[in-house]
Amino acid sequence: MEKQESSHQEFAVEVSSLRLLRGDKLLFEKMTWQLPKGKFLAITGSSGAGKSSLLACFGKFFNQESGIFSFHDTSEKNIGIIFQDFRLTENLSVLTNVLCGKLNSYKWWQTLFSFAHKERINAFLILKELGLEKIIHRKVRQISGGELQRTAIARVLLQNPKIILADEPTSNLDKVLANKILNLLKNKCKEENSTIIAVLHDSEMVRNFADFELKIGFENTNGWSFCKVKNV
Repeated sequence: MEKQESSHQEFAVEVSSLRLLRGDKLLFEKMTWQLPKGKFLAITGSSGAGKSSLLACFGKFFNQESGIFSFHDTSEKNIGIIFQDFRLTENLSVLTNVLCGKLNSYKWWQTLFSFAHKERINAFLILKELGLEKIIHRKVRQISGGELQRTAIARVLLQNPKIILADEPTSNLDKVLANKILNLLKNKCKEENSTIIAVLHDSEMVRNFADFELKIGFENTNGWSFCKVKNV
């Protein structure tokens, strides 16, 4: 593991001696690293290596065998998750699905009939930035895979979390749209000091957008390695 640049660096995420199993299969062990605030971490590795399992562990959907991890100065409300299976409500519109990302910010009765006007405007602006402004009233069951993925991303962007966990956020997008999404996420790091942890498969995208790379797979010692990315 590469030594961090500075002893007084503020970290967004710290992982110590993490060991993860899937069934009886050991995915990795002794995983220990620190991610500075405002940085983009790409998780890479072959299919089945444990990338999504690690994100699920961070999201508290999957328990580690041993070890610990922590998100510094961040409540659960400040962690946004872009799921690989999107987890949208198919009978609701694109706009309503995005607005549902803000439900935890209000008491139940405050959104009983509608969301606040400012939230609807913010949701529309995000959808417009993602090229979805023409389908905001279309039900989710009527849209394409790429549109589903961008809707799921818009929902998390509306939450404006300090940490985003993204499981293959560009898997259904062409290269132009994929680069646009990753640029948006990278800009959140630069401009808002947000932290991004994303599963990526394209090595060019890792070089172009990530600050650090976590490689998972038993070609690495203990099933993982953590290093800085030499950006192009």
